[in-house]
Amino acid sequence: MPAISVVIPTYNRSRLLHHTLDALRRQTLPADTFEVVVVDDGGSDDSEAVVRSFADDLDITYFWQPDAGFRAGKARNIGTAIASGRYVVYVDTGVLLATTTLATHLRIHTGSAYPTAVVGYVYGFEVDPSKDAVMASLDPADVDAAIADLHAHGALDVRERQYADLGENITSWPAPFDIFWTCHASAEREALFAAGLFDESFTGWGGEDVDLGVRLFRQDNVFVMDRAARSLHWPHAKEVEDLQESSATAAERIHRKYDLWTTSFYGKDLQNEKYSLNKVIQLSASRREAEGAV
Repeated sequence: MPAISVVIPTYNRSRLLHHTLDALRRQTLPADTFEVVVVDDGGSDDSEAVVRSFADDLDITYFWQPDAGFRAGKARNIGTAIASGRYVVYVDTGVLLATTTLATHLRIHTGSAYPTAVVGYVYGFEVDPSKDAVMASLDPADVDAAIADLHAHGALDVRERQYADLGENITSWPAPFDIFWTCHASAEREALFAAGLFDESFTGWGGEDVDLGVRLFRQDNVFVMDRAARSLHWPHAKEVEDLQESSATAAERIHRKYDLWTTSFYGKDLQNEKYSLNKVIQLSASRREAEGAV
């Protein structure tokens, strides 16, 4: 049985899917150590043919579910149910893994004494328009070189500011689940089932991954971010026009669902600037300390 199952939801993006699968074909982790499960959320393009074209190089499975709107959470649940690996790596169509990334996920999980949720590092997501020329020059057949180019030009993970402000040891953050984004993340399959998998009632962009992250966190999974688990977000059209609005709506829903002290900080805006949930919690604590000292 494979150690890792890579689960990929997809919908009418066969060219991007080809890039994602090609990057998996180039992994340093032996091909018999991992499997790939592609779940098509009702697409009508040639994605199945693309998947079949990798059958000689990858242990790969294709599953199609009828089109009933945006159901990425259900697609991931189906993929997780099909998966046979001990660890599940979620990767979105259009996210390309560096050649050593699956090996890094396996190293982190097997080296941990506790169930662990790994947050992958994603270059190029929501990249500054000034770097569009850099993105246009990337070669999808050489992900390592493309990532090196993005790094050199500062097209870093959009969560980089959080790491700079709060430190890279996200286990110590009050709400590490807030950055558990399944465009590139992993967890133990058994822990995912124990947490109840994705809430399939999330049928809009975003939120279902953080929602699952909350439950993994409450079940004492250790959260880890490792820059060696590298990937890049290949340029493509966004699922929604306003990502911030969609994320804010999902965050409000998550707080209503769990009513945690940490999620109560969703939507709070300190010093007239938008911060991440963890930064808002930190700033609120600092403000209380300052007021107590007066």
